[in-house]
Amino acid sequence: MVIIGSILDLIVLGAAGWWMLPHVRRFLEAHGQVGPNYLGHPIPRGMGGVLWLLLWLQELVLQGAVRLESSGLMGESSFLKEISSLEVNNRVFTFTATFIFLLGWTDDLIGSKAVKGLKGHFQYWMESKTLSMGAVKALGTVTIAAWLVVAVGNDQTPIWQMGVELILLILMTNTLNLLDVRPGRSLKAFLGSSCVVLFVGLYFLDLETSVFFPMIPVCMGGLILYSLDIRGLVMLGDAGSNLLGFTLGYGIIMILPWEAQCVIVAVIGFLHKQAEVSSITQMIEQNRFLHWLDRLGRT
Repeated sequence: MVIIGSILDLIVLGAAGWWMLPHVRRFLEAHGQVGPNYLGHPIPRGMGGVLWLLLWLQELVLQGAVRLESSGLMGESSFLKEISSLEVNNRVFTFTATFIFLLGWTDDLIGSKAVKGLKGHFQYWMESKTLSMGAVKALGTVTIAAWLVVAVGNDQTPIWQMGVELILLILMTNTLNLLDVRPGRSLKAFLGSSCVVLFVGLYFLDLETSVFFPMIPVCMGGLILYSLDIRGLVMLGDAGSNLLGFTLGYGIIMILPWEAQCVIVAVIGFLHKQAEVSSITQMIEQNRFLHWLDRLGRT
């Protein structure tokens, strides 16, 4: 039953996502949310809003399924218990992901793109005696990530493991943002990594559907946005890229064992260091395979 429900969920999310694309794009353009891409061409920014809308659409669908099943119209079945489990997990993630999205959206609206990196935000604070929007977003992300780690944990989870999960969730949220400086780069990393994580969870760890169900709307939204993003026609914005990173981080801490999480923390920690001392784009361009993969599909 859950498999059938998942297929129907994909159909609903896919149809809704395609319908949303032109409407969200027109909304952004009408309200002046247009900015230059890396080539200086003005394009709509903030298309990551589609991902957030699909998250809440899935929550609405699950809420409706729970109410329909509990009304007794469909008879007694184990489906109610399964749907209720999906809805609870989805609700927790949707609320936390919403805060991440709103932090990124606010940064898109009032944040300064000239202030970058830990040193840049610290220097801004020293000179202006006030926090940059990037620093506010970082503090908010730490708080939200900590709440989610505690919410999805249990009494048997060691403190040190929760610490690893927290660091991974924080760094991954920012990693996809660091990658989102070229068309399609952030979505390639998200979709490719999500496929690997979901494949491992389904076929090697035999996890329940409820674990990865909250990732489905963002994955579907990423697929829908990919063709526009890779051609440089729209920008995800910080709201979209942060939501991608937060979703991927959630999937990793829920699915992969702690040993794999430690390796991932080391890798994305290196990427953050690279971004501080040089640039991730420069590192990619110096590697033939990464450079080819980065430009694949880009016009």
